[in-house]
Amino acid sequence: MNSFIQHLDLQQQGIWFPLITGAIALLFVLLMPKRQMNWRGIYITFGVISYVTLMLDVFIVGEYFDLFDIGDPALEGIGDLITYAIIPSCLAIAYLNYFNEKNKWLYVTLFTIISFLFEWELTRAGYMKLKGWQNWYSIPVYIIVYGWWLPWHFKFINHIYGGNTEES
Repeated sequence: MNSFIQHLDLQQQGIWFPLITGAIALLFVLLMPKRQMNWRGIYITFGVISYVTLMLDVFIVGEYFDLFDIGDPALEGIGDLITYAIIPSCLAIAYLNYFNEKNKWLYVTLFTIISFLFEWELTRAGYMKLKGWQNWYSIPVYIIVYGWWLPWHFKFINHIYGGNTEES
Protein backbone atom coordinates (compact mmCIF):
# COMPACT_ATOMS: atom_id res chain seq x y z
CA MET A 1 0.00 0.00 0.00
CA ASN A 2 2.87 2.39 0.77
CA SER A 3 4.26 1.78 -2.71
CA PHE A 4 0.90 2.63 -4.26
CA ILE A 5 0.61 5.86 -2.29
CA GLN A 6 4.23 6.76 -3.05
CA HIS A 7 3.58 6.30 -6.77
CA LEU A 8 0.70 8.79 -6.62
CA ASP A 9 3.43 11.45 -6.17
CA LEU A 10 1.33 13.40 -3.65
CA GLN A 11 4.36 14.97 -1.94
CA GLN A 12 5.37 16.99 -5.01
CA GLN A 13 5.54 20.78 -4.72
CA GLY A 14 2.46 22.42 -6.21
CA ILE A 15 0.42 19.19 -6.46
CA TRP A 16 -2.50 21.06 -4.89
CA PHE A 17 -3.01 23.10 -8.06
CA PRO A 18 -3.73 20.29 -10.56
CA LEU A 19 -5.76 18.39 -7.94
CA ILE A 20 -8.05 21.34 -7.20
CA THR A 21 -8.26 22.51 -10.83
CA GLY A 22 -8.96 18.97 -12.06
CA ALA A 23 -11.74 18.47 -9.51
CA ILE A 24 -13.34 21.79 -10.45
CA ALA A 25 -13.05 21.04 -14.19
CA LEU A 26 -14.61 17.57 -13.80
CA LEU A 27 -17.46 18.94 -11.69
CA PHE A 28 -18.07 21.68 -14.22
CA VAL A 29 -18.32 19.17 -17.10
CA LEU A 30 -20.63 16.89 -15.09
CA LEU A 31 -22.94 19.71 -13.98
CA MET A 32 -22.88 22.12 -16.94
CA PRO A 33 -26.08 22.43 -18.97
CA LYS A 34 -25.49 20.30 -22.06
CA ARG A 35 -26.03 22.67 -25.00
CA GLN A 36 -24.13 21.14 -27.90
CA MET A 37 -22.58 18.08 -26.27
CA ASN A 38 -24.33 14.99 -25.03
CA TRP A 39 -22.70 12.21 -23.02
CA ARG A 40 -21.58 10.38 -26.17
CA GLY A 41 -19.84 13.50 -27.49
CA ILE A 42 -18.31 14.13 -24.08
CA TYR A 43 -17.06 10.53 -23.90
CA ILE A 44 -15.52 10.66 -27.37
CA THR A 45 -13.99 14.10 -26.88
CA PHE A 46 -12.61 13.18 -23.46
CA GLY A 47 -10.88 10.11 -24.87
CA VAL A 48 -9.52 11.81 -27.98
CA ILE A 49 -8.21 14.89 -26.17
CA SER A 50 -6.69 12.80 -23.37
CA TYR A 51 -4.89 10.62 -25.88
CA VAL A 52 -3.64 13.53 -28.00
CA THR A 53 -2.39 15.57 -25.04
CA LEU A 54 -0.69 12.56 -23.51
CA MET A 55 1.04 11.76 -26.80
CA LEU A 56 2.10 15.33 -27.54
CA ASP A 57 2.94 16.59 -24.06
CA VAL A 58 4.35 13.48 -22.44
CA PHE A 59 6.09 11.68 -25.25
CA ILE A 60 7.03 14.38 -27.75
CA VAL A 61 7.50 17.69 -25.92
CA GLY A 62 8.16 16.33 -22.42
CA GLU A 63 10.24 13.20 -23.09
CA TYR A 64 11.67 13.40 -26.60
CA PHE A 65 12.58 17.10 -26.57
CA ASP A 66 12.70 17.22 -22.73
CA LEU A 67 11.48 20.83 -22.58
CA PHE A 68 9.66 20.61 -19.23
CA ASP A 69 8.89 18.31 -16.31
CA ILE A 70 5.57 17.84 -14.57
CA GLY A 71 5.92 16.75 -10.94
CA ASP A 72 8.72 14.29 -10.27
CA PRO A 73 10.37 13.50 -13.63
CA ALA A 74 11.18 9.97 -12.46
CA LEU A 75 7.63 9.20 -11.38
CA GLU A 76 4.28 9.45 -13.16
CA GLY A 77 1.78 10.44 -10.48
CA ILE A 78 -1.86 11.38 -10.23
CA GLY A 79 -1.02 15.05 -10.83
CA ASP A 80 0.54 14.16 -14.18
CA LEU A 81 -2.60 12.32 -15.25
CA ILE A 82 -4.81 15.20 -14.19
CA THR A 83 -2.57 17.78 -15.87
CA TYR A 84 -2.18 15.93 -19.16
CA ALA A 85 -5.53 14.21 -19.57
CA ILE A 86 -8.33 15.46 -17.36
CA ILE A 87 -7.94 19.25 -17.42
CA PRO A 88 -7.31 19.64 -21.19
CA SER A 89 -10.21 17.28 -21.93
CA CYS A 90 -12.58 19.18 -19.65
CA LEU A 91 -11.55 22.50 -21.21
CA ALA A 92 -12.14 21.09 -24.71
CA ILE A 93 -15.57 19.75 -23.72
CA ALA A 94 -16.61 23.05 -22.14
CA TYR A 95 -15.34 24.92 -25.20
CA LEU A 96 -17.31 22.74 -27.62
CA ASN A 97 -20.42 22.80 -25.45
CA TYR A 98 -20.62 26.61 -25.55
CA PHE A 99 -18.90 27.30 -28.88
CA ASN A 100 -20.72 29.00 -31.74
CA GLU A 101 -19.39 30.21 -35.10
CA LYS A 102 -20.75 33.71 -34.63
CA ASN A 103 -18.50 34.35 -31.60
CA LYS A 104 -15.71 31.95 -32.60
CA TRP A 105 -12.78 34.27 -31.94
CA LEU A 106 -14.20 35.43 -28.62
CA TYR A 107 -14.31 31.78 -27.47
CA VAL A 108 -10.87 31.05 -28.95
CA THR A 109 -9.43 34.04 -27.10
CA LEU A 110 -11.18 33.21 -23.82
CA PHE A 111 -10.12 29.55 -23.79
CA THR A 112 -6.59 30.41 -24.93
CA ILE A 113 -6.32 32.76 -21.94
CA ILE A 114 -7.76 30.14 -19.56
CA SER A 115 -5.34 27.48 -20.86
CA PHE A 116 -2.37 29.85 -20.70
CA LEU A 117 -3.24 30.91 -17.14
CA PHE A 118 -3.54 27.25 -16.09
CA GLU A 119 -0.10 26.48 -17.53
CA TRP A 120 1.40 29.64 -16.04
CA GLU A 121 -0.01 28.90 -12.57
CA LEU A 122 1.18 25.29 -12.84
CA THR A 123 4.69 26.68 -13.33
CA ARG A 124 4.31 29.32 -10.62
CA ALA A 125 3.09 26.70 -8.12
CA GLY A 126 6.25 24.70 -8.83
CA TYR A 127 4.55 21.64 -10.29
CA MET A 128 5.74 22.34 -13.85
CA LYS A 129 9.46 22.95 -14.28
CA LEU A 130 10.53 24.59 -17.53
CA LYS A 131 13.70 23.36 -19.26
CA GLY A 132 13.90 25.37 -22.48
CA TRP A 133 10.15 25.93 -22.77
CA GLN A 134 8.37 29.17 -21.99
CA ASN A 135 4.66 29.24 -21.13
CA TRP A 136 3.91 31.74 -23.87
CA TYR A 137 5.19 29.24 -26.49
CA SER A 138 1.89 27.40 -25.94
CA ILE A 139 -0.30 30.32 -27.05
CA PRO A 140 -0.07 29.55 -30.82
CA VAL A 141 -0.82 25.89 -30.03
CA TYR A 142 -3.92 26.88 -28.06
CA ILE A 143 -5.08 29.15 -30.88
CA ILE A 144 -4.72 26.32 -33.41
CA VAL A 145 -6.46 23.82 -31.13
CA TYR A 146 -9.38 26.08 -30.22
CA GLY A 147 -9.60 27.90 -33.56
CA TRP A 148 -9.41 24.97 -35.96
CA TRP A 149 -8.81 21.52 -34.52
CA LEU A 150 -11.64 21.36 -31.96
CA PRO A 151 -14.28 22.79 -34.34
CA TRP A 152 -13.14 20.20 -36.92
CA HIS A 153 -13.32 17.45 -34.26
CA PHE A 154 -16.87 18.55 -33.36
CA LYS A 155 -17.99 18.51 -37.02
CA PHE A 156 -16.34 15.13 -37.49
CA ILE A 157 -18.09 13.44 -34.56
CA ASN A 158 -21.38 15.02 -35.63
CA HIS A 159 -20.84 13.62 -39.14
CA ILE A 160 -20.11 10.14 -37.81
CA TYR A 161 -23.27 10.06 -35.72
CA GLY A 162 -25.46 11.65 -38.38
CA GLY A 163 -26.27 14.95 -36.73
CA ASN A 164 -25.79 17.15 -33.75
CA THR A 165 -24.31 15.38 -30.74
CA GLU A 166 -27.01 16.84 -28.53
CA GLU A 167 -29.64 14.87 -30.47
CA SER A 168 -27.76 11.56 -30.38
